[in-house]
Amino acid sequence: FGHTALSSGLVLGITAFPAGSNDNPDHDDPPPSTPAPAIPAPGKERPAGAPPRPRGEDFHLAGDRGLARGWKQRARDNLKAIRLAVEIESQKRPATPEEQGRLIRFTGFGASDLANGVFRRPGETGFRPGWEEIGAALQDAVDDADYASLARCTQYAHFTPEFIVRAIWAGLLRFGWRGGRVLEPGIGTGLFPALMPQPLREISHITGVEHDPVSARIARLLRPRARIIAGDFARTDLPARFDLAIGNPPFSDRTVRSDRAFRSLGLRLHDYFIVKSLRLLKPGGLAAFVTSHGTMDKADGSARELIAKQADLVAAMRLPEGSFRADAGTDVVVDVLFFRRRK
Repeated sequence: FGHTALSSGLVLGITAFPAGSNDNPDHDDPPPSTPAPAIPAPGKERPAGAPPRPRGEDFHLAGDRGLARGWKQRARDNLKAIRLAVEIESQKRPATPEEQGRLIRFTGFGASDLANGVFRRPGETGFRPGWEEIGAALQDAVDDADYASLARCTQYAHFTPEFIVRAIWAGLLRFGWRGGRVLEPGIGTGLFPALMPQPLREISHITGVEHDPVSARIARLLRPRARIIAGDFARTDLPARFDLAIGNPPFSDRTVRSDRAFRSLGLRLHDYFIVKSLRLLKPGGLAAFVTSHGTMDKADGSARELIAKQADLVAAMRLPEGSFRADAGTDVVVDVLFFRRRK
């Protein structure tokens, strides 16, 4: 699909901004973090006579999340969601719809204002002035493994704005996608399935993979009927049977070497997510990704060649600079790419 140019063919309606360290040389990826507490796996025996654990209902977002405008309040809402998720899981019950409405406000700490405020900078013993209370509260709210994961994820935890997710679903409907098995690698808390159009909800099943245990814990409470895997996508084996792959792969220049099947290719993280996801699609399956502009623009075309061997680029759009600013606190330039797996 060329080397640097974007092809088109689909109007998504995105025309303006919305209102409002590993010592092993063969494994330069971070070691997998401690998994989030999981719902018992299928087939795991319960004590005799124990009632089944209530499952709960999947969350669907009708309006918007009501994200706070200020970064300090956004951090406080993140903290509330973290504590609420721990409380619900400790009580071994599903989240109520009202609680799910609060959990969906968790957006991670990838925005530079959040990352620089809630985490100490290297070599410093204190938090940034004005952030001492929030920074200390985050340390108290999670264990060491979860804290390290949240800090590491600030490199690429830029959650997708709602108006972009809605436009992607509109595009998939125009391409004729009518439900099936859905894969979202790097699912975060599950905003893409939360915004799935109503006609698709009862005929689709979500499989989500999330490396950060805090986000995975929240995703399970928001999507109790989905399969949420708390783990590294590069270390997760999945069958090639999906009808759709969707999501916002983490943007990073880090090279993925922990997946032996792809180690020799030297793929950057976001390109790896796309290439592997395409391999997991059925012939004729669709994919829609929000990805760094580097996938299309970088001089090295090897990732694009790998993608082109598997799938056709059926539509693409470059978003205006700043599209992620209000929701994710970054001005990264991103593309929305649609693919169809070759039969």
